[in-house]
Amino acid sequence: MIIGDKENFGYECYHDPLKNERRRVFGRMCVWAAGQVLGDISEPACMLNVTEGHLQSLLARMEALDEPLLSALGAREAFDFLDRALYLDDDRSNEQVTSDAERFFKFDFLTNGGESFDRTKSFIHRRDSQLRILFVDDEGGFNSVLVGLSAFTLATKGFLAWVSAEGDNAG
Repeated sequence: MIIGDKENFGYECYHDPLKNERRRVFGRMCVWAAGQVLGDISEPACMLNVTEGHLQSLLARMEALDEPLLSALGAREAFDFLDRALYLDDDRSNEQVTSDAERFFKFDFLTNGGESFDRTKSFIHRRDSQLRILFVDDEGGFNSVLVGLSAFTLATKGFLAWVSAEGDNAG
């Protein structure tokens, strides 16, 4: 099933109805952004509720994703900056690592956002009415795409509604 649009922004997702008593939704998914794919649609039996939680949190902080510092950087430079600030071990003090995490974690997209995204690292930030998604995966290397904020929001709310409805079919 496609929720949204592969050429702008959307989710491709399928429910593998594994029996459970907690309304967990297991399945396969990936993200489509400007015709580029993020995630591994062939990864079976992923707990999509993990991704659901990441996306709910992202929608709640959408207004805070506008960052002039990131907008002033090129795509690869912005990715490298966020990667260093959040994930790389370097000579920063513990206080600086904590400060960077508090300031920049809001730009994490789906890094550790479910099994479909295990071999990816991704960031997102807002540029007026668009979102710039920066990601690296094992197969495709580095990608930078711009997607419409309204298309992203509509598809994400659609995905969240789909996961919620599929939870009724989980056991």
